[in-house]
Parts: sequence; structure tokens; C-alpha cells
Amino acid sequence: MLDRTACERRVYRLAVLLTGNPISATKVIGQVLDAQPDLRRLDSAHLDRLTVLRSREIATAMLVDESIPRDVAAWLANLDPQQREAWVFLRVYQLADREMARAMDCSLTAAQRHLYQAERSLNERMGDTAATVPSTLLSYSMRLDVPAFYRIERRRRRQWRLAWIVIGIAAVALGLAMLLTWWARPLSPT
Repeated sequence: MLDRTACERRVYRLAVLLTGNPISATKVIGQVLDAQPDLRRLDSAHLDRLTVLRSREIATAMLVDESIPRDVAAWLANLDPQQREAWVFLRVYQLADREMARAMDCSLTAAQRHLYQAERSLNERMGDTAATVPSTLLSYSMRLDVPAFYRIERRRRRQWRLAWIVIGIAAVALGLAMLLTWWARPLSPT
């Protein structure tokens, strides 16, 4: 069981690797976590699955960071989304095969086929340096934290939501007071 902050971080890190776009990855956090009524019931496999679904809706970009070689970022950006998902889950995050297939919502055979295609592409492009790519991406991913602007925007939305609730309660209370005043007024003779 993960708390909200840990869930946000997990979704963000995965979404950045799947989309290559840190700004769009913050949108994935909101789409995944805000739709969940109770985060305590959300297991990591379901969280990963929801992250994959939302990340597929975002156009893939190339990761830009000084710690990621340009050819690695270009290779990752040019992968088919399912190949990228399979490779990130199995090689970077070292999920078990079944967990990878479950997160991708496909059969184990299909997930392994996507992984094989990604591996073949990586080996063709990187050659001998292909073995270092997963650790490079993992260390990059582990350094990522949810940007401050996401947390500020979330806090601002919460404050607006609370303000509207207070306004709603005040309007209902005022309406009830007016109704009681009208109801309690003396009847005039006709």
C-alpha cells in the first residue's frame, strides 16, 4: 500500500519514461490518482496499468537530460509504445514477466514479443553499450520527483474546491434562513 506522495512519484517516474515528456507526465498523475476514490485499495500493478493507459494518450517526445545520451533518448522515443512499455517494465524496473504483461494488459507471449523487438532494436542501435542503458535510465528515473508546479496547482485546486463548498453551504444556510423567516411570518387577514 502506497501513500499519495509515493503513488504520485511512481506514476510520474513511469510516465516520464513512457512519454519522454515531464510536463505531460504531470497530467498523467492527475488522471490516474484523482480518479481513484481510495488509494489504499490501489495495488502497484493496477497503478502501473492506469499509468500505461494514460501515457499512451500522450505523443512521445525525446527525453532531454544531461545524464541520458542523445542516442539512447532517440532510440527510446522511436520505439513503438508497447515495445517501450515492455522494455521499461522488464529491463529498467525489473518487473516479473507476468506483472509486465498485466500492466500492459496483454498476454505474456505478446509482452515478450514486444520486449524482443525492443531488445533487437537496442542492440542494433547501441551495440556493445546496450547493456548500460537500463541502469542509466533507472538512475535517471530514481532522481525524478514530482515537480513543484504540480503540487502548487493541486493545492490551489483543493483550496478552490473548499471555497466552493463553503460558498455552497453558506447559500444553503441563507436559503433555509429565508425560508424559515417566510414560513414563520404571521398570516395577514384576508
